[in-house]
Amino acid sequence: MADILGDSYKLAVDCSKTTADFIVFCGVYFMAEAADILSGSHQKVLIPEIEARCPMADQIALKQATEAFQKITELTHKTSAPVVYMNSTAEIKSFCGTHGGAVCTSSNADKIVRHFLEEGKIVFFAPDFNLGSNTADKLGLSASEIVKISPDLNFEGDISQAKMVIWDGFCYVHKRFTTGDIADLRSKYPNIRIIVHPECDRKVVALADDSGSTQKIYNEIKNSPDGSVWGVGTEYHFVQRIADEFPQKTILPLRRSICSNMAKITLQNLWQSLQTVHSHLKKNSALEGIVQVEEKIKFGAALALNKMIEIVGK
Repeated sequence: MADILGDSYKLAVDCSKTTADFIVFCGVYFMAEAADILSGSHQKVLIPEIEARCPMADQIALKQATEAFQKITELTHKTSAPVVYMNSTAEIKSFCGTHGGAVCTSSNADKIVRHFLEEGKIVFFAPDFNLGSNTADKLGLSASEIVKISPDLNFEGDISQAKMVIWDGFCYVHKRFTTGDIADLRSKYPNIRIIVHPECDRKVVALADDSGSTQKIYNEIKNSPDGSVWGVGTEYHFVQRIADEFPQKTILPLRRSICSNMAKITLQNLWQSLQTVHSHLKKNSALEGIVQVEEKIKFGAALALNKMIEIVGK
């Protein structure tokens, strides 16, 4: 049913370019917020189910982020740059933008983090620890250069040696995948290729053949030869959609791990969203499910999102 399809980065960019008066965003709430932040003043963003939240995005509050950032700066006496995952609230994105940082996605986290490290800054990465630590591994940082910070603002590691300080958040969908899941599939399919999302644990990513965003996973499987066998570590419905699209390939989930929040977006409530737009245009009735970020928050968040687009576009 979609006019635009893609991962969080592609959707953020495409929403910033569309001239449509109404954007009905079939995703969780933080995605719709990003669309509203980047949209024009004449555009309205709606979400089919207002309660479709992202638990990971809600794992860090503005007060925690502010205090953590201050603590890092005070203890290291160095300039810090916040890098926040797209899977974060508009408030956290705004905090990031007003402190000179950038949003990142799973497809560009390494490029965003490298940009600030090359400027000699300590990166405060939030909210997903696995994406942050897998990005650090990809960039060749040593264990002593990675420090975890808990929600009660305690550090795990030597902050004086840190190049990245990573918030202890997680995605419950990707936390479920284990190295045992990979071993089980390899025992049944000797020629299988395992690809996982970087929100998975580091040991799972290390044991897989490849890792990447949902867009990368899709592209790798799409471009693989017929008859190839894939084990995929990401959200179950996404894996099933790829399996249905490419029946000439064997595409298997590492395990059935479902995002119950994404599943709240259905054909029924999408239809209802379209109906509310229709009624608004015909009868000037109130729009339902509208997502509207406060202007003061939108300004800072737009800085962080546009900083990402600027860095990735270089």
